Amino acid sequence: MSSQMPSPWITSHTPAPKPNQNRALDLACGKGRHSFYLASLGWHVTAIDRDLGDTDQTGSPNISWIEADLECGHWPLGNTLFDLIVVTNYLHRPLFADIRKALAPNGLLIYQTFMLGNEAYGRPRSPDFLLNPNELANVFSDWDIIEFVQGPVFANNDSEITALKQSIAVRKTA
Repeated sequence: MSSQMPSPWITSHTPAPKPNQNRALDLACGKGRHSFYLASLGWHVTAIDRDLGDTDQTGSPNISWIEADLECGHWPLGNTLFDLIVVTNYLHRPLFADIRKALAPNGLLIYQTFMLGNEAYGRPRSPDFLLNPNELANVFSDWDIIEFVQGPVFANNDSEITALKQSIAVRKTA
């Protein structure tokens, strides 16, 4: 089980699963902090990352682990639909189309990653991995945006900026 706490953005927007609406995807899952969190709520999670070597894959029977390169030009999940998709601290723009197709009607996407300006605070610094202002809101503008925020992220109970991020919670219209 991952020792990192899930992102507050993810925990504040993740609903409880419903019968027949309980399939979640943790895209670019890393060590699985959000996969374990979602599984603890009762979601059936598909967790995918290019390297699962340092990931404890024994922590939950509700998680299916897939090691695959998401940036090779081939969507490894076929036509599988998910009721919830979570993406944090990861950006590969060609996947936007695949994410849109993989989210079931009325499904929820919760996405949070770094934006331009973050290079002043740390990694990533390359514009290839930094969202443009309002980019997530623009990409998903035809869906029901529940909440969208962008700007500085502060250290716990501090005024020190640690990163610049964009965050969106958006429901795919049926």
